[in-house]
Amino acid sequence: MSTFRRETGEEFSSSQNQTVEVDINFPRFLEEFENLELSEADLLLKTLARIELMTWNDVYRSSTKSPGDKRGINFEPLDKNTEGGPRIATIRVTGKFRARVCREGRKMRLISLHPDHDSAYSEGVDSKFQ
Repeated sequence: MSTFRRETGEEFSSSQNQTVEVDINFPRFLEEFENLELSEADLLLKTLARIELMTWNDVYRSSTKSPGDKRGINFEPLDKNTEGGPRIATIRVTGKFRARVCREGRKMRLISLHPDHDSAYSEGVDSKFQ
């Protein structure tokens, strides 16, 4: 972890180079995960295991800038924030599914699953998110 000193002299840390910690305990995500077919659940868990080997810099580099350039988890920030403040993004978790996520420090919290890719981008903020 890198440590920086602000102009005030206060030190703060950057977690950009730490490995990502995946948090799957959000109620809506858990409910949707339990309803997946076994093969999709297995693919999802393999993707999450790969994400936990990545740093946040790796996650951000997986972002796609052009329509035909799909790589890895394809992290895409949205112009939406959770009710608690963190910005919402989407990631590709399987060939069929995208997930809504947010970053809290070094944690990637999974919020919801979307077999309809468009709904990952257009759905409103989950009112249960805290």
